[in-house]
Amino acid sequence: MEEKKNRIKDLPKIERPREKFLKKGPEALSKSDLLAILLGSGVKGKNVQKLAQQIIKKFGKAFLNITVDDLLKISGIGQVKALQIASAISLVKRFYEEEKGNEIVIKNSKDVISLTYDLRDKKKEYLICLYLNARNVLIKKETISIGTLDKSLLHPREIFYPAVELNSASIILVHNHPTGDPTPSKEDNTIVEKIVQAGEIMGISVIDFIITAKNGNYSFHEVLRGVDENIDYVAEGVQVGLFDFLEIKKPTYEIDAKKIKENYFYIPQVKQNHIQLHNRRYIGSKHKLIEWIFSVINKECGGDSFADVFAGTGIVSAIATKHFKKIILNDFLYSNYAIYQAFFGNGEWNKNKIDNIIKDYNNIYGEDLEDNYFSNYFGGKYFSYNSSKIIGFVRENIEKNKNNLTSREYYMLIASLLYTVDKIANTVGHYDAYFKKDSINDDFFMKPIDPVNVDEISIFREDTNLLVKKIKADVVYIDPPYNSRQYSRFYHVLETLTKWDKPKLHGVALKPDPENMSDYCRINAKTRFAELVRYIDARYLVVSYNNTYDSKSNSSKNKITLQEIEKILQRKGKTKVFEKDYKYFNAGNTNFNNHKEYLFVTKV
Repeated sequence: MEEKKNRIKDLPKIERPREKFLKKGPEALSKSDLLAILLGSGVKGKNVQKLAQQIIKKFGKAFLNITVDDLLKISGIGQVKALQIASAISLVKRFYEEEKGNEIVIKNSKDVISLTYDLRDKKKEYLICLYLNARNVLIKKETISIGTLDKSLLHPREIFYPAVELNSASIILVHNHPTGDPTPSKEDNTIVEKIVQAGEIMGISVIDFIITAKNGNYSFHEVLRGVDENIDYVAEGVQVGLFDFLEIKKPTYEIDAKKIKENYFYIPQVKQNHIQLHNRRYIGSKHKLIEWIFSVINKECGGDSFADVFAGTGIVSAIATKHFKKIILNDFLYSNYAIYQAFFGNGEWNKNKIDNIIKDYNNIYGEDLEDNYFSNYFGGKYFSYNSSKIIGFVRENIEKNKNNLTSREYYMLIASLLYTVDKIANTVGHYDAYFKKDSINDDFFMKPIDPVNVDEISIFREDTNLLVKKIKADVVYIDPPYNSRQYSRFYHVLETLTKWDKPKLHGVALKPDPENMSDYCRINAKTRFAELVRYIDARYLVVSYNNTYDSKSNSSKNKITLQEIEKILQRKGKTKVFEKDYKYFNAGNTNFNNHKEYLFVTKV
C-alpha cells in the first residue's frame, strides 16, 4: 500500500504537478514540481514530490552540472531515473548552446535595416521596436503602431512597457515613410525627443531611431554623431544613446577662429523722415555686425546669388543687394514676410497715395475712437489706451481697403504700422512681457518706409529645412535661432497685428495659441541643423553663431554648441571660422560676459 502512495497519480488532484502544468503552465510550478514530472514516481518511503525536493535541495545551483554518478548516490535512485534526469539536463543545455550561437547582435544601422527591410515597401506607416539586452543582442522585435504617427497619441508606455517586461537594456526604433523620402518630419523629430527623454528617465537607452524608405534610410544616431552606417553603436567599449547626443554638454571654446579687418559696407539713410529697414528692435539683429559679416563674405565667397534663409530683420539681405544680382529671402514669421514684401518687393505702388494715407492716419485722435480688438487686449499694457485704439483702427482700415491697394501698397502700410508699433511699445524690445506703469505715453506717429532697390528677388515664408530642397544659391547665409526663445512667441503682438485673425489671447502676456514653433529652439536643434546643411545646394555656406551657450539663463543657452556646428559643417566642406567681440542682447535678466560672435564659412 505504501508503494502506491509514492506515485504522482496517488497524490490529491490539486497537488499533482502534471495537472497543475496543464492547467496553469510551467510558470505555476516550482523546480521540484517540474522534476517530479520527469521522475514520474517516488521510491520506497518517499513520494515523488519529496524525492524531487531532496534532489533540488542537495544540488542547488549545481543542478545543471549533475552527473549520473551524482544521482546514483541518492538512496532509491537507480540507473534508469539517473539517466532520465541527466539526459533531460543535457538536452536543455544543448538547445541553449545552439540558441546562444544563433544570437542576433545589433552592431549598427545596417544590421537594423536587414531585420526590417520589408518596411520600405509597406503602404502604411509602421513603428517597429527592437528590444536589446546589455550585449546588444536582439531579445524581441515588436510592432508598436500601424498608421500615421501622432505625437499626441503615441505614448512612450507603448514602447517601454514591453522593455520592462523583457528586462531590455536598450531599444532601437524603426519607422517607414511610404512616400519614399526618409527625411524626418516634424512629428518624427518631436516623437524622437519625447521617447528619448522617457527612456532616460526609465534607464532604458534609446540607441537609434531609423527612418526607412524606398529612396534611402535616415539614422538619427549617424546624423547626430556624424558617422556612416558601418560604424558600430558601441565604440571604445561605450555605447552612447541618442539622449547623450541630444543632451547638450558644456563645451570649452577651443576653436581656431580668425580676426579680419573690416570694411565699410553700410547703406546710409536715403530719405529723411522715412523708416529704414534696420529701424526696429529685434533679438539677434545683425545691424551692428553687418560690416564684419560682409568683410568676411566678400573675402571668402563669390557668385551672383545670395540666399538668406533665416532672414530676421532682413538687414543682411539689404546689404547683399549691393553685392549679388539675385536675392532669396525667407523667414517663418508672418510679420517678417510682410516687411520683406514691403521693402524688397517688386510690385507697383504709388508714393503719393501711401504718403496721403499715412498722413490721414496721423491725424486720428484716440479719444475720438471706440474700443476695438487691439485696445481691448493691449490697451494700458503694451501700449497706451489711446495709441492702442489708433493701432486697432488703422489695422482694420488697411484690411477693409485692401481691394483699393496693390499688394505692395498693402504690405507697405502694414510694415509702417509694425515699425511704429515697435517704436512705441511699452517693452524692452520683445513681447514676452510689458512694463507695469500707471501712465504710458501716447506717441503714435506713422512714417512711410524707405524701400530697398533690388533687381531680382524671391521671398518665402517656409520651413527652412523644406525650402533648401527647392532653391539653389552661390552663397547661403544661415542664422537660425539657437536658444529656447521662440520668435513666434516673442513677437506674438506683431504676428497678431499682421495676420489680423483676432485670436483669443491667453495669460498675462496675452499670447495666442502656439503657432510656428521652431525646432531650432528645441532639444533636436542639432538634428535639424545637420539635416539643413546636408540638403543645401550652394557653393558657400556662411553661418552666424554666438557663444551664449554659457549663459546663466536657461532660455539663453544655445541648443547647439560651437564644436557641433563646426563638426557638421566640416562634413560639408572645408570650413573657416571668424570671430568678433560683441555685446549680446540682454532681455533684462541675462548677464553674460566675454560674448563673441562667430562666422563659419564653408566652401562646399
